Amino acid sequence: MTARASWIGAVVMVGAWLLAAPASASPWTLRRGEIAVTAAYDQAWATREYLDDAGRDVPFSLDGSFRGSTMSLGVRAGFSDRLELEIQVPFKLVSYQADPVILVPASSAGGEEGIDFYQENVLDLSQTVQGVGDIRLFGRYNLIRWPVALAIEGRLKAPAGYDGPSGTFGDRPRNQQDFLDRVGELVRPENVQDDVTLGDGQVDLGLSILFGVSLPSRTFIRVDAGYDLRLGGAGDQILASVKAGQLLGRRLLLYADTRLAYAWQQGRVIGVSVAAIDPTLPASEYVGLNNLALRTVTLDRDWLELAVGGIVKITDNVEINVGYNRTLWGRNTSLVQSVYVTLGVRTSVQEPVAPPPTEEVVEEIVIEEVVEEPVPEATPVETLAPASAPAPAPAPAVATTPAAEPAPSSAPTTP
Repeated sequence: MTARASWIGAVVMVGAWLLAAPASASPWTLRRGEIAVTAAYDQAWATREYLDDAGRDVPFSLDGSFRGSTMSLGVRAGFSDRLELEIQVPFKLVSYQADPVILVPASSAGGEEGIDFYQENVLDLSQTVQGVGDIRLFGRYNLIRWPVALAIEGRLKAPAGYDGPSGTFGDRPRNQQDFLDRVGELVRPENVQDDVTLGDGQVDLGLSILFGVSLPSRTFIRVDAGYDLRLGGAGDQILASVKAGQLLGRRLLLYADTRLAYAWQQGRVIGVSVAAIDPTLPASEYVGLNNLALRTVTLDRDWLELAVGGIVKITDNVEINVGYNRTLWGRNTSLVQSVYVTLGVRTSVQEPVAPPPTEEVVEEIVIEEVVEEPVPEATPVETLAPASAPAPAPAPAVATTPAAEPAPSSAPTTP
């Protein structure tokens, strides 16, 4: 069966940046009075996409390519030793470039009339958009901190007023037959909608359970599972992630993070998208509608992605995270690659309190949790001098920056 690709880039993709669950979600919550401020930059790109359930990636048609940059600020604050709140605000610049094409056959060629026809019917699919993306709010409550960590997380994602995705020529027609009946009216340059968007334009509510364990080998393992209730008509998603990392020396942490989202419901149709039967066909060889197939578009998306990176602890309160993220499989999304860097600074508005003597000290470097050496119990020593009180165990440090997330990404959402 011939692969079919969206001719404007993919029903792409409200982007890999938006799909991933925030990796800063940690079962080791901040303690009372602790504050972590993060600044992150993400650079993403894509030239291929996943369209169907087979999970095969195909190139964007018309030699299309996506580029996106995200600058984001985040603040986490501990309101008790078990409860923390977080806000993330991203600013995005998203661009999609593709060769212009004519889809409506000319009634005549050459001469003044022919030139006018081509000038009026060339579809330029290249677009750039910038602005504030989806604002995210989180609340996490730690249930168990030792010997394993367990927490629950609630979250809210809301668009910041940008235009959401639609079909290639808008939210009408809503079905393929209506499109075919009005093709001459619809397939015109003035009807082409923006081929990129800053998000999926809807409110999501989510709930997750976060589990983590730190081992004496200075290794951490994280497993999260969650559910996103998508209130704008998209199918709800089941979320899962597995993370692991190893601390090398005192300053360097290497980690890998795998994340999955699966839309188990079918959402409402938001429009009709024009797809290319052969995405490698150049624009000059399009003859009318000969290479086109119609697809109804929804916001339902599946994806599996992998992030790898390293975190350097510059000082006890300043850390930097650098990594690479790639989509491994998906449906109705782009094959996005990205590189990112995150700077995190931690502070406290009150004096730290030492953990109980039986609690192993966990140091969260930027985004992930690493085991520090356990504090040994004091050994009684016979002496004539009065015994001095043992020094308190050092207070646990805490995560400061979000984890390897692309930047959760806005890619072109075409329709």
